[in-house]
Amino acid sequence: MDAYEKNFDKALNVVSKTARGANRLYIGCVTIVANLFFMAFCLWGVYAAYINWQLQTNGETTSGIVVRLEKQSDAEGGCCTYVPIVEFEVSGTSYSFKGDTASDPPQYAVNEKVPVLYDPADPNTARINKFSERWLFPIIIIPAMILTSIVVTFSMIRAWRRDADITT
Repeated sequence: MDAYEKNFDKALNVVSKTARGANRLYIGCVTIVANLFFMAFCLWGVYAAYINWQLQTNGETTSGIVVRLEKQSDAEGGCCTYVPIVEFEVSGTSYSFKGDTASDPPQYAVNEKVPVLYDPADPNTARINKFSERWLFPIIIIPAMILTSIVVTFSMIRAWRRDADITT
């Protein structure tokens, strides 16, 4: 019976080590996937900042008119925030774009004149020339994603070192 118990203990030890290894692999994979997700959002913010910087350095200004307010529902189906649809004219051609910031109550009224910053090479690339419209998204999303990535990575490293089971 001693040989049976020793073999059983060895098998149990192997299963335990394998489970710990699988858990550590799982923690590592979750950390990598989460950080890739956060990096994607961070890159989206960097792209938005780059476009805004390009507009600020190479863009031209004109006046636009809010032609309508587009209603948007939130994720829970609640109602509503409003995004301005702005129309402006360059060299006799009319262009329109959707504002970057939704709000309730609306920040703008229909037929309100707004300053527009646009790319002279591609007037379809345009923004309302207001700090919050151009820089709010990058200023919030980039640090938020970096901070969240740091917190998640730190938590996962602690779980990995403790051999904690993060699935429960």
